[in-house]
Amino acid sequence: MSEQRGARRPTVVTVAVAIWWTVLAVRTVEVVVGIVRLDREDPALLPAGLVGAVLGIGFCALLAWGALRTARGSGTARFWLALVSAFAVLNVVIAVFAAEPSWTVLEPLALGVAAVLTYLPSARPWFPRAERRPRRVEPRTIGWDPQTGERITEQHGSDGRG
Repeated sequence: MSEQRGARRPTVVTVAVAIWWTVLAVRTVEVVVGIVRLDREDPALLPAGLVGAVLGIGFCALLAWGALRTARGSGTARFWLALVSAFAVLNVVIAVFAAEPSWTVLEPLALGVAAVLTYLPSARPWFPRAERRPRRVEPRTIGWDPQTGERITEQHGSDGRG
């Protein structure tokens, strides 16, 4: 899309996408390290851990694709990434009240910052608005057939002027 528009991607969008990719890379490394650690500590749990790891890496891949689409100007991808960020930040807020926060709160907060960056006024021109499709004009109802109960509509061009 950037080639079609001929404009440079705003810096805030580039920074937001870089934050997403960094957080997702860290998350993927955490999943792989967790699987290796699980294999060493309790090999009996490895099959269940692998299922979780595959799902986690798959979700990271989906979000990375969304970040790529956001970098290319997709407003829909921007919306879905912002929604995921909102849930992550909400999870952090709940966790902070439930227990003492640790360094793991930084990832969701970084995603929240990335979501806000893509909605700044300087980023908005990068995400084109969808054109509204014209709605089909329904014929005007002029009455109801007393025998069948069907609707009687006004015929186009039969307004008595011609």
